[in-house]
Amino acid sequence: MTDPGYIKYDYDSMDVAYDEMKRISDNVIAQLDVLEQEAKRVLAFNGEYVLNYEQKAQKVRDGITDLNNATLLRSKELAEKFADYAATDKKLGSR
Repeated sequence: MTDPGYIKYDYDSMDVAYDEMKRISDNVIAQLDVLEQEAKRVLAFNGEYVLNYEQKAQKVRDGITDLNNATLLRSKELAEKFADYAATDKKLGSR
């Protein structure tokens, strides 16, 4: 019998949540790429603003890259934990 204080994890929903977060992040990147191309066309007539824009856009891209890297790292950590939990579940016969 499983310990009543034991926490049961829904592995599939965690995978779905990660996939959804990654999909949204990728969508944001794609939309920013479109906006960047449009902004560059507009800014092409205002040379002094182009450098400022590119610096700000790079900060946004860097932030998204950090988010993606953190999400990927956390996903790997969770996958390791889930493997441990799954082994425990199997051992306890609760899965």
